[in-house]
Amino acid sequence: MKKGFTLVELLIVIALLVILASMAIPSYLMYRDKSKVANFALSIASACAKDAMANCVSKFVEAPTPYSLNGLPNCSNVNTAMGNVEVLLDGSYTCTPNGIASGTVRGMLAGINNYTAVCEFSENNLRCSVR
Repeated sequence: MKKGFTLVELLIVIALLVILASMAIPSYLMYRDKSKVANFALSIASACAKDAMANCVSKFVEAPTPYSLNGLPNCSNVNTAMGNVEVLLDGSYTCTPNGIASGTVRGMLAGINNYTAVCEFSENNLRCSVR
């Protein structure tokens, strides 16, 4: 009686390992991209959003007034170790007598299209996340 594995058994084990790897690698790559956006783009988008909030507080507007990000110090594109982070504003943000009412700031890391850093204003609240 021979001891050991047959060639067919070894090929089946290799095929199972290939199938498992083919499912794990795409998940790992997506996780890696999301963590890059969270580490680099989210902090930049958050800084821009906080600048916009501070700008609204300093304006002392009487009625809802839309503004753009032009001229705000942390709202320009930034070159990081992982690539360029592009800071975008969806439309404009609106300042009210009570602070900031609405607007969305996005931070996009060059080369990563699956995830974006998003900071949303909603009635003086700021919520930042990676989507």
